[in-house]
Amino acid sequence: MRLIYYILILILLSFSITIYAGPEFSLIYVIQEGDTLSEIAADYGIPTRELLALNNLNWNSMIRVGQELLIPKKEKKVKGPEWNYRLMEQKINNGDFKLDVGEVYSVRVNPDQKLPDVSHIPKDKIITYHVGVGDTLYDLARSFNTSIGVIMALNNKSNSIIRVGDSLKLPIHNLTPRQVLAKTITDEDLELLARVIHGEARGEPFIGQVAVGAVVINRVLDPFFPNTIREVIYQKNQFSCVNDGQINLKPNSTSYRAAREALNGTDPTMGSLYFYNPRTANYQWWFETRRRMVTIGNHVFTL
Repeated sequence: MRLIYYILILILLSFSITIYAGPEFSLIYVIQEGDTLSEIAADYGIPTRELLALNNLNWNSMIRVGQELLIPKKEKKVKGPEWNYRLMEQKINNGDFKLDVGEVYSVRVNPDQKLPDVSHIPKDKIITYHVGVGDTLYDLARSFNTSIGVIMALNNKSNSIIRVGDSLKLPIHNLTPRQVLAKTITDEDLELLARVIHGEARGEPFIGQVAVGAVVINRVLDPFFPNTIREVIYQKNQFSCVNDGQINLKPNSTSYRAAREALNGTDPTMGSLYFYNPRTANYQWWFETRRRMVTIGNHVFTL
C-alpha cells in the first residue's frame, strides 16, 4: 500500500513539473509605417530604454518598416495592441497550436503584417537548416542576418512556430563568405579541422591553435586555394601532419574548441595563409620571402 502511495506521489510531481515547465515565448513586433520606438514602448507598457537595450539599439538608431523588435514579456495587460502575455496560452488551450513542453517559441504579436517578398533571393543563396533544441525563429533570423518574416516567406509558413527536427530554408545572401562557411560546415569538416590543429599545434598556446585553424579557413576563402576544408588540408605537401600521419591522431577537447573558435571568425593571424616553425621548417628560405604577420608560440604566420 505504501509503495502505491509513493508511486502516486511521483506521478503527481512529474505532472506538476511538466505543467510548470510549459512552453516559453519570445515576443516579436514587426515595425509598420509611422511607428516610432517610443510609441511602441508605450503601447507595450515598457520604458523605451528597456526596448532599446533588448534590441541592441540606441537613442539615435533608425528603424525601418518590416524590421523586427524583441518585446519584453509583461504579465499585465497593456493598452494599445490587443495582445498580452496570456493570449498565446489561450490559443494553446483552444487547440489553435500544439506546442512542446519546455520549448521556446518566437511569436509575432502583429501576425497579420504582410510577409516580405523573397523572390530576389537566389536559390544558390538558400540552405536547408535542421532545427535543433532551443532554436527559435528570432534567434535564427539574428544569426543569419535576416528577419522572421523572410524565413516565414521562404518556408510558406503562416505562423512562427518551429519544432526540433523541422527543416527550414534559410537565406545566406546577407552573410560574409566566412559566416557562410561557419554555418554550412559538416561534422566531418569540423573533425578534420580539429585533427589538423591537433597534429600541427598541440602544445602551442590556445590562441596559436586557433591561428592554425584560421590559416585553413583563410585558404578555403582564398581563390588560389581549394574551396573546401578537406581539399585544403589534403592538398599535396601543405601540412606536415598529413605527411607524417599525425592527422590521424584523435584530437583533444582543446583542438575542437580551437576549431570552433576559428570557424566563428577569430583570426589572430590577420589573414595569414602560411605558417612555419623557424627551428624545424624545411625550405625556410621560401617562407622568408613571404610577408611576416605575427609570431604566436613557435609558429610564424605569413601572407
